[in-house]
Amino acid sequence: MIKLSGKQILVFLQVHYEFVKEIFDVSKPDFILDSDTLNKYIEEYNLNHERKISITKLIDVKFCRQLPTKDYKVNRSYIDFLQFLFDDFTLDLPETLKERYKTIFELFSKLKTADKTSKIVVLITNIINVIDVFLNDIHRQTQRLLIDTESLKVNANEYSDLSKRLEKAIFWIDEYIEPLNKILEKGHPESFYSAIVEIQSYTSEKRYVAESYKLKREYAKLYASTLYARTELDQNLQKLTRELKPLLDRIKSDSIILSGFYHFVENIDYPEKFIIPIPHPIKKTKGNPIFKKFDSEAQFYVDQFNYKTADTFYVEQVEDLEWLPDSTYFKEQLLKEKGVSDFYKWCFDILKQHTEEITLSKYFTITNLLLEEDLAVDYNSDERNEIILDDAILMMPKVKIYERISNKT
Repeated sequence: MIKLSGKQILVFLQVHYEFVKEIFDVSKPDFILDSDTLNKYIEEYNLNHERKISITKLIDVKFCRQLPTKDYKVNRSYIDFLQFLFDDFTLDLPETLKERYKTIFELFSKLKTADKTSKIVVLITNIINVIDVFLNDIHRQTQRLLIDTESLKVNANEYSDLSKRLEKAIFWIDEYIEPLNKILEKGHPESFYSAIVEIQSYTSEKRYVAESYKLKREYAKLYASTLYARTELDQNLQKLTRELKPLLDRIKSDSIILSGFYHFVENIDYPEKFIIPIPHPIKKTKGNPIFKKFDSEAQFYVDQFNYKTADTFYVEQVEDLEWLPDSTYFKEQLLKEKGVSDFYKWCFDILKQHTEEITLSKYFTITNLLLEEDLAVDYNSDERNEIILDDAILMMPKVKIYERISNKT
C-alpha cells in the first residue's frame, strides 16, 4: 500500500481541481458513480489536459473506492473537505442530528460521575468534539436550506412547475424545518440546546472548584465551548424561524393559490371539473354587497352630518337719517357773512342751528368748504379752539375765510 502524505493529496486536488469539482457535482447526493459514468468523465478530462488521470490513480490517492456492486464511492474524508471547500453541503435528515443529543447526553452523564482525572479529560474532549460536529452539521443544514429555498423563491428552472415548488416547500417544512426547530427548541428538555445549557451551568462551577489546575483548565475549555455553541445555535435558530420557515410558508401558500388559479383557467370550458360551481355573473341575487356591520357603522358616521341648525333671524335696526342742507346752502350762508374770522367755530355754530347731534362726519362735510377755489383762507394766528362734537373733541386753528375777489380785465 502506498503511503500518502498530505502534500501529495493537496497537489492532486490542485492539479486536477476541475475533475474533482465535476465528479463532486455529478455524484451528489450519495457521491456514488457507476463504472461507465466514471470512465466517461475520465476520458473527457484526459482529452483536454496534459496531466492524465485514471481510476487506479484515484484509488491510490484514496479519492474513491470500488464497491461490491462495481460502483465507485467518493471517500468520506474527501466529501467533508470538498463540501467545505466548495461551500456546497448535502442535506442530512434531522434524525442524524438527534443522535448527537443522545451521544452528548450519555457523555455528560458519565462526566458527572467520573472520579479519575484521565477519564474526565477524555470525556470533556469527546463532548467538545461532539459539540463541534453538531454545530458544523447545523451550519451546513441551514446554509443548504437557505440556498435551496432562495432558488425556490426566485422560481429557478428546476422548480418552475408550481406543483413541484409546492411539493418541495412542503417537504422541506415537514422533513427539515420542523424537526430542526424541535432539536434546537430552547424550552424542550430533550433538545440539544437544553443539553448545552445544562453542561454550561455544570462547568461554570467546576472550572473554579475542580481538584487540580489541569481539571479547572479542562472544565474552562468545555465551558467556553458551550458559550460559543449557544451563540451559534441562537443564530441558526433565528434563521430557521425568521427566514426559512416564513419564506417556505409564503411559497407554499402562493403556490397553492396560483395552482388553483391555473386549474381554474385551464378548465374554464369544463365547469363540471370544479368542486364548487361557478356563479353566473349576470344572475340577479338578493343580497347586500356591503358587510352589515360596516353598513351600520358607516350610517352612524354619515348621520352626524345630517342635522339642521335652527334658523336665526336678526332684525336690522334702520337708522333714521336726519335731513341736512347740502354744502351749497352752507356756502351761500358763508358768503353772506362777508368774511368769517373763525371758520371752524362758524361751522360748528351753523351746524348746531340745524341739528342737535353734531358728529365728526357732519362737521367735516361743512369744513370741506375750505377747498372751494373762490374762497380765500388766512392762517395768521397760532391760536387753537376746542370744538366738542358728539363723537370727538377737536383742537382747530383759528382760520379767517372770505370770498376771493376775481380780477376783471
